[in-house]
Amino acid sequence: MEIGEEIMSDVNVELNVHELGILLSALQELDGRDERRIAREYGSVSTLYEKLYEQYKQMDSSQLGIRYETIIEPSF
Repeated sequence: MEIGEEIMSDVNVELNVHELGILLSALQELDGRDERRIAREYGSVSTLYEKLYEQYKQMDSSQLGIRYETIIEPSF
């Protein structure tokens, strides 16, 4: 790390309603063991879920529904 270089502790990421829905769904699918492991390392999953869900409720979800894509590839 260089002099004057700052370490970020917070970040803002723009997510659309579909992306936020993916994160919420993934958090709901965690089993108890995974949730405890994440809590030890990063913090409460339920707190994160509630924080994200509050934002989700404020978004326009009228276009949500099943979308059929010809090819589904992992984005990572």
